[in-house]
Formats: sequence, C-alpha cells, structure tokens
Amino acid sequence: MGVIWSQMRPPAPQFTEQDMPSLDGKVIIVTGGNAGVGFELVKMLYPKGGCTIYIASRSSDRIAAAIEEIKSTVPAPPAGNPTRLKSLRLDLNDLTTISETAKEFLAQESRLDILWNNAGIAQAPIGSTTKQGYEAHMGVNCLGPYLFTKLLTPLLVKTAHSGPANSVRVIWTSSQIIETNGPAGGISFEEQQPGKHPADKNHTYAASKAGNWFLASELDKRVRDEGVVSITQNPGNLITKSWDPVAGWAKFLLWPFLFEPRMGGYTMLWAGLSPQITCKDGGRYGIPWGRWHPPPKRELLGGGRGKELLESKWTKEEGGTGLAAEFWGWCDEQTGQYA
Repeated sequence: MGVIWSQMRPPAPQFTEQDMPSLDGKVIIVTGGNAGVGFELVKMLYPKGGCTIYIASRSSDRIAAAIEEIKSTVPAPPAGNPTRLKSLRLDLNDLTTISETAKEFLAQESRLDILWNNAGIAQAPIGSTTKQGYEAHMGVNCLGPYLFTKLLTPLLVKTAHSGPANSVRVIWTSSQIIETNGPAGGISFEEQQPGKHPADKNHTYAASKAGNWFLASELDKRVRDEGVVSITQNPGNLITKSWDPVAGWAKFLLWPFLFEPRMGGYTMLWAGLSPQITCKDGGRYGIPWGRWHPPPKRELLGGGRGKELLESKWTKEEGGTGLAAEFWGWCDEQTGQYA
C-alpha cells in the first residue's frame, strides 16, 4: 500500500531539464508526442538542441500544430545547434500501416537513440476494437507498439554498438492501475478472443498496461547484451484527455491526486536520459517522478496483484509462470503477417 500511495503523492523530481546530458547527434522518437505527457516531454527536449525528434502520431495535422506551438512558445535551442522536429504518421490502431511508418523512418535516418513508446488510449468505449478486431486497449497499447518496436530494433542495436554505453533506450509506458485492476497474472489470453472482451474499461486498460511491462521485460532479455536498455515506467496520474470519459464524481474524488502533464514528463525524461540507468536495470519499472519501484524480494511478496505480476515476469525455471514470455510470443504471432 505504501508504494501505491507513494505513486499517488510522489516526492519532487530529482532529474529535470537542468540534468539532461548532451543530445548532440541523437535521433529520438516520441510516439504521441503531439499531446499530453508526450508533448510535455518534447517541450523539455527541444531547447537542449543538437538532436532530431520525431513526433509520431495518427494525425499529421495535429503533429504540425504541435511543432508550430513548440517553436513559437518554447525557448529556442542554442544558436548554431538546432533541434529538428519532424513528423511521422503512426496509426497504432491499424497494424497494416505500421510497417510503412517504420520504412519511412528508416529511409531518413541511420540511427535511433531513444524510442519513447508513449502513445496509447484509455477509457475506450466498451466493445471498441482495432481495425483488425483486437480489443482496443490491447491493440493500440501493446500490439501496435510491439510491432513498431520490433521493426526498429535492428537500428536500435546498430546504434548501441557505436554509441555511448547505456544511452540507447526503449521506454514503455505502464500505469499504476496494474496494481489494482486487471485479470489474474496481468493478462488473459481467453479475454483476447473475439466476443470475449470484458465489458470493463478499467480491466481491459489494466491488462494492456501490464502487457507493456511484460514487453519491456521480454525485450530486455533480447537486447540487453546488445547494449540497449528496455524499461517501463508509470508517468503518474495526470490531467490528460484520457480522463474525459470518466464520471464527474470519480474525477472529483481523484482530483487531489492528479497532476499537470508536465510532471509526467519528468518521469519519462528520467527513464530516457538519466545516466544512473544502465542495461543492468533492463525490465525494471519506474514510478513518478523518476524513481524505481522498490525491487521485489521474493520472501516478502506475500500475496495480491504484485506477487501475481512478478510471477508472470519470472520464468517457470525461476519459480514463476512465464506468462510474460507467453505474451511476447502471442504479440509476435498476432503481428507476424504485418512485419
């Protein structure tokens, strides 16, 4: 309970814009960087200069508007060391489009230093599905990012081989809701079958956010030795459009525990750029506003959702269920024809 409360009322961030290392020469993708916490992150990165930032989102017009707002309202980078802001159309709702988006990026760049998998949906209407018929939260928050990341992983590895140690990273986005909601173990494959999607928006959203942690952990197993850091983070409970469909009484009760999107930007900034994070941290879970979730001690786990989620991450040989590995395989199978 203490960890949950700590995420609801976090201490002040210890890693901010003033702590950023040089971004010179870096190429960065922020999915969903045109709005909410992703937009706040891009605004933090822009003044540093020396890098190329791709804002990846479904709407080219909204990306263009976000770039214009940043250039007109955020302090400019140092003279002679500009930041290039570029648009990349990415529709995570339709798996048939993601390969072309990756190809478009790869045709323009020979390196990729940080991929912030920030874009996602919450509170999708009950019964919502993606273009391919997957439950909307699972499709947009997990299957789309999985495929996009898979297509860019060779370039991430190539960049890590030639760049500073621990600087190439994939940052996945989870949520505190995984500690209170969702199916047993975090993921239910039965619930992913057509006609069996639960009629509970919090349940399906929580499953997708547990999936993001599992994907971070499983990617780490595949790229840690190549020098790529893969972690997940809960940016915090933030005032974003994802709260729009929530009942007024619920928002009223939660209002003391909601923060401006900029605060979530600090969690993401820390995850992507803190020099204290290394490949040895791969698979770990960050919490607001830039701290690690307390490392688990098996003998102190007790019961409840925390124990279930950690057992899902552990292999059967480690005394777990191996559910995270199964989920990685399921994502690979579901997206294989679109790669």
